[in-house]
Amino acid sequence: MLMAFLLIVLVDGEPENTAGMLFRDINRCNYFSDRIERGIFVEGQRFRNSQVNVTAYCTPRMVPEGTVFWD
Repeated sequence: MLMAFLLIVLVDGEPENTAGMLFRDINRCNYFSDRIERGIFVEGQRFRNSQVNVTAYCTPRMVPEGTVFWD
């Protein structure tokens, strides 16, 4: 078994299906949770914060060897 980090996303308090969004590296998982939650993207030189009622975070999970990761 390996430790992995599962990205959890809630929209309006309802969980999205993120069962396969596993990362080996907590920092990489947190990068995506931050981007999803804050909705930041670059438009020219302006930054926009457009997400409302979106929560994203990472939780540790034990997964079998051979699991596919996103990092």
